[in-house]
Amino acid sequence: MILLLPIDQLMTPLSRKQVRESIHRLLAAMKLPVTSWQDGGAAKAIISVVAAIFAGFTEVIALAIRANFLDTAEGIWLTLLAYYVYGVTRIEATFASGEVQLVNAGGGIFEFEPGEFVCKHSVTGKQYTNVAFFRLEAGQTLTVAVRALEAGSRSSAMPGQITVLVTTMRGVTCTNPAPVVGRDGETDPELRERCRDSLGALSPNGPEAAYVYWAKSARKSDGSPVNVNRVWVSKRSSVGHVTVYVASPNGAVPGTIGDDSTDLGAVDKAIRTKVVPVGVTCTVASAVPRPLPVACEVWISTEANLSNTQVVAAVDTRISDYLKVVPIGGHVLGPRSPGRVFRNAIIGQVEDVSPFIIKADVSVPSADETLTESEVPVASINDIGVRQV
Repeated sequence: MILLLPIDQLMTPLSRKQVRESIHRLLAAMKLPVTSWQDGGAAKAIISVVAAIFAGFTEVIALAIRANFLDTAEGIWLTLLAYYVYGVTRIEATFASGEVQLVNAGGGIFEFEPGEFVCKHSVTGKQYTNVAFFRLEAGQTLTVAVRALEAGSRSSAMPGQITVLVTTMRGVTCTNPAPVVGRDGETDPELRERCRDSLGALSPNGPEAAYVYWAKSARKSDGSPVNVNRVWVSKRSSVGHVTVYVASPNGAVPGTIGDDSTDLGAVDKAIRTKVVPVGVTCTVASAVPRPLPVACEVWISTEANLSNTQVVAAVDTRISDYLKVVPIGGHVLGPRSPGRVFRNAIIGQVEDVSPFIIKADVSVPSADETLTESEVPVASINDIGVRQV
């Protein structure tokens, strides 16, 4: 007789208590005096050790079983499943890279080997170091390539934000003329979505999923992944034309069509060579950033033991993280409904920051924010008030 267990039981590990109770039942069925054994005795000690080992073994078994299914695999197991089953490689976090401009108004001469020079973001405090040797002469202005010490988008910087010198250089000032951008590693939900999109890429007829998959999976000419996490594809056309808008977590996707060393150029090349069928034309463009400032009053219990500054920072981060994943064109409820960023969704995000938040009163936006099909919401300067009660 073959006993078939429900799949949810196979994917649920046993606790030490459950294993210990199961052993006791088996021994009792063998007529052994389990109930008369004293706590701390050799028999119960051995059973506890066996239960601990077997409970750990069931955790491994449950992980291995969950790893066989796209919806339940997690972490490294999902990475392996995506690669060996779907042929999709997880996108890892990148270090923010760019250039800073050093102006030496003093008389000193400075030389630094790679990794010796350090500067930092004036607001976040994230640090950056030089990637190559440089020599800064007296009175010289020099552009230096730098890379963040910490991977991910948190180390990104807008122009003019990297202005603090950690390395002592008397008479020298620092700034970044252009953005310094890094991206976060692909999350499990994002990787699952891209695995499903990859199935659409198997079709030679260019379904929507194929455009989405290759837009997110494109790589620049140097092999680095593009920073694209949202894609909008036009639904129908009577003249064989497809429009594809792409967005990054920060909003726009930088670059130039025809230059595959840039994000936008690499996306366009991937779509044209991998997706677009014969007889169809495709236009790839960056989504248009739509700044969405939020003004709200937050009531929070003093039991949270958080300062006003900490609450404001947490709310700002939550709003920013939420806007990074809102679809291009906003959420659409029906075929004839415009896309929106829902005010109630913003309220929910703020109130979910801490279980000690009693309520959030959002005054801006005062209603749902309507977006065009090419727009993507981006974080702006928020006005967050805090009331400790």
